[in-house]
This record gives sequence, structure tokens and C-alpha cells, in this order.
Amino acid sequence: MTKKDCQNRIRVVLADKQITNRWLAEQMGVTDMTVSRWKTNKIQPSMAQFVEIARLLQVDIKDLLEVDFDAEKKITSSIDTMAKDLANEMTNVNIQSKNLQGEASITREYVDNNAAVHKMLTERGIIPESESAKIG
Repeated sequence: MTKKDCQNRIRVVLADKQITNRWLAEQMGVTDMTVSRWKTNKIQPSMAQFVEIARLLQVDIKDLLEVDFDAEKKITSSIDTMAKDLANEMTNVNIQSKNLQGEASITREYVDNNAAVHKMLTERGIIPESESAKIG
């Protein structure tokens, strides 16, 4: 719910009931300017003040706090979608990271195995030491 949603409803209810800023201000113990600022979105009444305004104007508080639930659902849906997208992206990053780690591990293992094979072949005299030095 935005501030604008709340203040615009106060303006509408005051106009419908033909109540002046001065009367509401006197009843609330605030200045005319404060009521004017509530109506023009410059400041927002506290929840306690909303309750008191509803009581004084003899309206249900929901009439002052009208909310566009469809807009809130859209925002919530958008947030849910972004969260799911982020989770999917993080999963992809983790998979890529594991793949890279796996590739690095395989490469290290290949080099280590290759060196061990060359060492063994050199020790057995299958590969001359001069060749082994070039490879290792």
C-alpha cells in the first residue's frame, strides 16, 4: 500500500461527507495544515490517526486504507518470479563452478598420471631419460 492510496481516500471521504479540514483538524488536535498535508500526500497519518479519522468520519477503516490487492499480487508474483530466477541462476553458477572444478581436477589427475607413467617407463628403460626430461 502506498502513501498515495491512503491520502487520496481521506480526501474522497472528506469531500463525500462535506467535512472541512478545520473540523477534522480540531477533532484530531492537529492544524488545518496537517490535514491538508494528509490530503495532498505530503505527510501520512499514523495508524492510530487513521483509526481516529475513521471513527470521527464514521467510516470503516478499510474505506481509508483501500488497497489495490491486484497490484500487490502482481508485485508479489514479480518478486516470486525474480526469486525463482535468482535461485535458478545460482544453481547454474554452482553447476558451472563444479564442472570447472571437475575439469581442473581431471586435468590435474591427467598430468599427474601422465608424469607417473613417464617416470615408470623411464625407470623400466622403455623411454630414455633424455626423452623423459623433455616430457616431464
